[in-house]
Amino acid sequence: MSFRSLLILTILSSGLIPVSAGTPVEGLVQPFRQVDVSAPVSSRITELKVGEGEAVQEGQTLALLYGKLEELEMMRAKALLERREFEAKGAKRLYDSRIIPEAKALESRIELDLARLQYETAAEQVRLRTVQTPLAGVVVARHREVGEAVSTAQPLFRILDLSRVVVVCAVDPKALAGLAAGQKARVTLPQMPETGTLEGEVALVDPCADAAGLVRVKVVVENPERRIRSGLRALVELPAAK
Repeated sequence: MSFRSLLILTILSSGLIPVSAGTPVEGLVQPFRQVDVSAPVSSRITELKVGEGEAVQEGQTLALLYGKLEELEMMRAKALLERREFEAKGAKRLYDSRIIPEAKALESRIELDLARLQYETAAEQVRLRTVQTPLAGVVVARHREVGEAVSTAQPLFRILDLSRVVVVCAVDPKALAGLAAGQKARVTLPQMPETGTLEGEVALVDPCADAAGLVRVKVVVENPERRIRSGLRALVELPAAK
């Protein structure tokens, strides 16, 4: 069953479909952002840096992939680059002393540029053996273990950004008069009464209704301490029409 179908059934069974603004409508809490992190290249996992439940920062290393051949190629490219740099300096001195023609000096500079490109390409191949997270958040799933082969199509980790949460509601169009993104809404969490009433901001009023005639509304709530968990029920009081 899809999330929207589940949400509609929850609302219908609760009797909380509003007929006017200001009446609470039930919704579900979702993470502000969620990503499934895959390997940049097909390889084999040699080391896992994080486990489920750990907080991570943007750009943090999650896993290392086998890359011995790529490291050797980078070393070879670096040695060639150093050689071309030495030759280019020598060619420039000879050209400045009018010992060799300009064409020879130009050829040496071209060889240096090509060697630099080869080194940068090899270094990038090494960097691709490091799996990093594109966002700060919490690791909620780790799908592979050390020694397993992975491909770019296989998710390795799931990361949730819970610094903010999104409450998704399916709302009767009768309650949407004047409702627009940017307006404030009040949110309560029946399963976490200690949080009291929270202030949220309407982020989306879907221009389309679903098959049940309800309109999707998203309300963003700040969650700096990460206390609000994804999947909780929420009651949202939308602002009254002005």
